Amino acid sequence: MWTAAALSVTVLMGGLIAYLGDLIGRRFGKRRASIFGLRPRHTAILITAVTGVLISLLTTTVLFLAVVPVRRVILEGEAAIRSSARLKRENATLEATNREVRAAASRALEEREQAVQQRDAAKAEQARAEQSLVAVRQSLQMALRAATRARQARATAERAARSAHRQMLQERAAAQELARSNESLRTINDDLRNASDELRRRNETLRAENDTLARTNAAYSQENEAVARQNETLVRERDNLTATVADLRKQQEQLAQQTQALQAQYNDLMESYTTAYGAHRSLWQMFEGLRTRRIAIHGGDELARAVVPPDTPPEGVRAIIGRLLSEAHRNALAKGATPGEKARAVEIVDRRFATPTPTGVTTLRVTEQERLDAVVTRLARSPEPACLLAVAVANSIAGEPAAIDLQPLPNQLVYRKGQVVASRKIDATRNPGDIFDELVLMLKGIGQSALSRGIIPRLDPLTGEPQVGSLSAQEVVDLAFRVFRNARRMEVTAVAATDIAAADPLTLQFRIRPVL
Repeated sequence: MWTAAALSVTVLMGGLIAYLGDLIGRRFGKRRASIFGLRPRHTAILITAVTGVLISLLTTTVLFLAVVPVRRVILEGEAAIRSSARLKRENATLEATNREVRAAASRALEEREQAVQQRDAAKAEQARAEQSLVAVRQSLQMALRAATRARQARATAERAARSAHRQMLQERAAAQELARSNESLRTINDDLRNASDELRRRNETLRAENDTLARTNAAYSQENEAVARQNETLVRERDNLTATVADLRKQQEQLAQQTQALQAQYNDLMESYTTAYGAHRSLWQMFEGLRTRRIAIHGGDELARAVVPPDTPPEGVRAIIGRLLSEAHRNALAKGATPGEKARAVEIVDRRFATPTPTGVTTLRVTEQERLDAVVTRLARSPEPACLLAVAVANSIAGEPAAIDLQPLPNQLVYRKGQVVASRKIDATRNPGDIFDELVLMLKGIGQSALSRGIIPRLDPLTGEPQVGSLSAQEVVDLAFRVFRNARRMEVTAVAATDIAAADPLTLQFRIRPVL
């Protein structure tokens, strides 16, 4: 929304500036036009406002088409901000899911370790049982060997009983002992059989437990592989999200920079609006003064002029400018102007220049001192002479200082002393009025020729016509009577009275001779 607001403010500011420009143009313009039956001033307001809006709209369109960041801000700015918030929430959810998966994987690993420990304990118990079985088998073999020896002993005893009666008691005792041994061996055999059955059952149980643990280990291995793959997927997603977040941060930084640029442009526009509003008030007050008060100095009036010789140092140029301003001050006082804040009746106006920048248009202000420094830099050590004019830039009413501008012009030599400026043949037999008209046409031609050769004219404050000489109407009449007294066809030649440079008045001498 803020992007659209900034663009709307830009367009509206263009219309407002156009409206202010219309107020100024409506009061100083000389053309009077009417469209759609409107009054001329309403027509000027409409045209200027529509032109300002169209210029602002055209500028915005050009920026939209030519500048990719502006187009991305306009088209994708708000969507990028919303996507950034959504991706942040999704990133937080995925991180929480990742933590839960990691906790589940940790628990599975712990359970797997416990199962492995139980399997190892079962294997150790099975090994101990197998060792016990081996020991019992060894005892059983020893008992069997003892039983075999006993049988052999009984056979020996029986043979001894047959051979000797005296050994009957011993044989009976040996038989009784053998019976007891047999009973013991039978008991041991039963115990060994029971132990073997128990060991067989325990082996089957341990084998079943081993199979269960193997299946559990296989399931845990599959789960571990699945968890590892899921972890890899989550790591890739986390890396993608990290890259996306980095891109969004870069976009956010770019948007912040563009926002700052738009804010700076808005501040410049507001400053320009304030300046234009102040200028509008000043111009309105000036316009009211021009309507109600006497105009002391007209725009374009020359208040003073000075010649800067070639190779003049900067200090000399500043001294000449000081004398020029003093002379302009005296002439402005004589015409009705009054001193201003700088104790002079003339003031060099400040200028403002609109300079395009990457972020918009910046207004540069050039002060009086900066303009004086620029003139000094231009004229100091110049190999050619120059004429410096102090010219009024606008109408000034009585009671206020006159706004002037310094205009440096080349001051080359235009006519040498005695050089023929113009020549005209006149019939002196005609009446004096016709002769006077012929001389006036000749003088106008001389003035136009002098202007074309580089003479710097002085403007008539009433008519605005350029003047290059100082010949009065009485002198022209006297010249006409000089021609008329000859009563024949005469040739009037105008020659330069002195060396005349561009800044000098055109001083002429007239020679009259009959045409042969």
